[in-house]
Amino acid sequence: MNPGIPSFRRLFAVLCVVWLVLNFNVLFGGRVLPWDALDQFYPTVYFNAQSLRAGLAPWWNPYIYSGYPQIGDPQGMMFSPLLMAWMLLPANPGAVWFAWGVLLHVLMGGAAMLGILRRYGGNSLGPLLGATVFMAGGVAASRLEHVPDVIAYAYVPVVILALRHLLASPGWRRGLPLGLAAGAMVTQLVQITYLFVLVIVAHAAIATGRCWQAYSPVQRRHWFVGILVAVVVASILGFPQLVFSWAAMSVSNRMDLPLSAAAAGSLDFRAFLFLLDPNAFDGLRNPSKAPLDVVSAFLYIGALPLLALWGLPRAWAAPALRPALASSGVLAVLAIVYMLGTHTPIYGWLYSWLPGLVHFRRPADAAYLFNFAMAVISGIAASRIRLESWQEPVVLLAGATLWLVVVCLSMQDRHVAIFLAVGTAGAALWQVGRPGTSWRTALWFMAVLVADYRSFNLNGTFNETANGAGRFVKSPAVGYLVENLGHEDDALPYRISTADTRTTWDNSGSLLGISSTRGYNPLRYALYETWYQPRESSNGPQGPAPYNEPPGNRLDDLLSVRYLVVGHHADRPSFHAPAGYSIAQSTKDVDIWRNEDAYPRLLYPASATLLGVDVAPDVDEFTRTDFSRMLWLTPRDDEDFAVASAVRDSCKGTATATVVTATPTRTDLRVTAASDAWLAMGDLDYPGWKAELDGETVPIHRANGMFRAVCVPAGEHRLALRFDPLALVAYAWRHRY
Repeated sequence: MNPGIPSFRRLFAVLCVVWLVLNFNVLFGGRVLPWDALDQFYPTVYFNAQSLRAGLAPWWNPYIYSGYPQIGDPQGMMFSPLLMAWMLLPANPGAVWFAWGVLLHVLMGGAAMLGILRRYGGNSLGPLLGATVFMAGGVAASRLEHVPDVIAYAYVPVVILALRHLLASPGWRRGLPLGLAAGAMVTQLVQITYLFVLVIVAHAAIATGRCWQAYSPVQRRHWFVGILVAVVVASILGFPQLVFSWAAMSVSNRMDLPLSAAAAGSLDFRAFLFLLDPNAFDGLRNPSKAPLDVVSAFLYIGALPLLALWGLPRAWAAPALRPALASSGVLAVLAIVYMLGTHTPIYGWLYSWLPGLVHFRRPADAAYLFNFAMAVISGIAASRIRLESWQEPVVLLAGATLWLVVVCLSMQDRHVAIFLAVGTAGAALWQVGRPGTSWRTALWFMAVLVADYRSFNLNGTFNETANGAGRFVKSPAVGYLVENLGHEDDALPYRISTADTRTTWDNSGSLLGISSTRGYNPLRYALYETWYQPRESSNGPQGPAPYNEPPGNRLDDLLSVRYLVVGHHADRPSFHAPAGYSIAQSTKDVDIWRNEDAYPRLLYPASATLLGVDVAPDVDEFTRTDFSRMLWLTPRDDEDFAVASAVRDSCKGTATATVVTATPTRTDLRVTAASDAWLAMGDLDYPGWKAELDGETVPIHRANGMFRAVCVPAGEHRLALRFDPLALVAYAWRHRY
């Protein structure tokens, strides 16, 4: 350790200022994280937090996709400890509060990176520069919308720092924080986690090999104990999300993706122009017109971090630094090969033998590994720049100034960016040419990097947007739905569906208890996907749904869709309402159509037609069916078929039901029937849902293609329908193995 480096507290104070300046608009300006962060992840985490606050288990979300297994969503962040604790603090956490929680994770990762780089010695610039590249370089800035990825990425340096503490002095006390950090990271079951786990395991093996010979026998025993504690703690924290996500994925549309699905998420070689020019292909000014996905391809880490590679030969000359530089260089190369995806044959080879890769469709996620490697390399290289001699800083700042001038010229109408980036670089160049300390020079370098990032990486293109969730909650259309969706003639609320709306409408119903047949998530129930064809989001296409085509729209009727929300789009054909729909309200952004033919959530058909397993009803007959009178039994498997066959002839009475209590994961009904009768529900036949009649388990039958039905015996009974996540796991295990 170089005694000339300021204390960690002093460096961290500067890093906090950097973080505040870079994210000022989101932290204090009323802006929020954009796109998926606002439309998908904020409502998801809000639902988790509000359910827990109300004393309810957030296992099942009734507000998207006609019911969704929230506990099984690998991106649901239900078990993410720090984010969920943060969201539980206020009574009604808004999108700005959520953004603070995400960005605090970024600062946590930056602080850990600061600690890692400070241990390599040199000057004070290296740790600050490397930590800032980690926090806001490349995809760390452009993909803030992908919150689970951001959180997983933020934990990586924390895990590595904890690992190094353990290796420096093995024992269970240092194994515990390693396990806590690793467990918190793996609660985000995303490709970022998958890739970094492989990297960290390899790093741990190599680092242990270097330390092993120096360990005494006692230290070796302590190493085993420390690693065992870390593995056990990480497993305890990570296992619930892993097992429930595996179970949900086994009945989803995402169990195994073909190799071709990764083509769209692969970067091509043009992406590397962004490493040098943040406005390559005019991508910052007109992202939608760029020939590639600018969000995934944005690799720009800044002019100064690249110029700081000037110090790389000096760093390599120090034997103590070579392992870190070599491993980071290898990581950068592997990341490049991986994120090119299907553009090279290597990814196809990995896909064929690397376990778990079949679940992912975006090789470009490896850009996070590339950014991490560049943060380490540029940080170590910058730590070897001679700040005490004015010549090197002047040359580097002159190069950065010229670089930024060239980039700013391509921005044309972004005059603020030109003034900020070039003006700061020019001021720094003038200042470092005067006598001063290396600390002051380091601060001027950081000022230039911050100006660079504020002008390009975090200039509002990727990192912020207006608070659409706040507008959604206050929307007159939403107010109308909250007021009128009520319980009407049935104690279970009706649902809505959407067409041509903004993506805010997909998941934000969770904020106000509006149940929708739509949603925003790549993971969807395979049965629902087959029958209803829900979109991945409002930006996605609507697939063919023969049982829900106009004019019948029978699945919407069966799903109790009372209202259809239609967005206004001048460039799209006029909306033609299905039969039975009438205009209920028209606002500036949407029209609300009322469906008079929507069935209530509870039906009492007196007759049933039994089909074979995997046999679908005739489309025309299905469309003409009066589902209040007749039930299609469409058994999920042979066992369901056998039980349904046994009760079909006797279950012909009529029943009535009253809802006693209803929560997202449990509905209690009081059912009365003169003779054995069917009770059909407009809820999905999803594995894990169980029915108990007077405390005894009774079978749920799959009916009307994708719904639930129960044959209730004569008399008055208490029927409980509840979602049991362990039953979902058991179902997945039986049908998988």
